[in-house]
Amino acid sequence: MRNERKSKWTVATLVTLAMLVTGAVVAGSPAAKEAAADMEWGYKTARRGYWQEALARFEHANELTPDQPRILNNIAVAQEANGLYEQALLTYQEGLTIAPNNDALRRNYMRFQEFYSSYIAPPEESGDLGPGGEGADDAQDNS
Repeated sequence: MRNERKSKWTVATLVTLAMLVTGAVVAGSPAAKEAAADMEWGYKTARRGYWQEALARFEHANELTPDQPRILNNIAVAQEANGLYEQALLTYQEGLTIAPNNDALRRNYMRFQEFYSSYIAPPEESGDLGPGGEGADDAQDNS
């Protein structure tokens, strides 16, 4: 059941990443263009199940254009896929500090919070993990 649930969540995450790439807008700076290329490559590798490579690409994009909610969202998703749950928790929280009203971040964080508290965190740590919200799906565009 756990693998089936994680598999469904991963598919939903890929939909988020697809929407991100589809709506990508490349700014004029070379760093922003390189970050956009890293995001696109990260999406492609994640789609093929190469989550370590995806994480590296998303982290590089974050180095080039720091504190972007979409990038932090994708880093957190890749951290989850790589089993780096505590890091994912911190990354979601960082993203929500920067953009507390970002629907995709809030939605993915709520899903992560449910998974983390049910399957990963010891009972004493499975309480509220911070800010969150409701959402209809995982889609997040790049605007």
